[in-house]
Amino acid sequence: MNDTSPNCVPILNVLAHMYGRHLSDFESAVEFYTQVLEIEPDNAWARDERRKYSRYLSYD
Repeated sequence: MNDTSPNCVPILNVLAHMYGRHLSDFESAVEFYTQVLEIEPDNAWARDERRKYSRYLSYD
């Protein structure tokens, strides 16, 4: 899905948000936010959202 720009942070953020909030695919959201943090380790938004969706995964 992100083949042409695998390191594009805005695209990764949108994908993570879409998977987490709209599709309730929390595992994929965490994976996309992890990719963002590999590129931008200081990205507070991605860190906080990844933490939130990781908590959702632990509720199962």
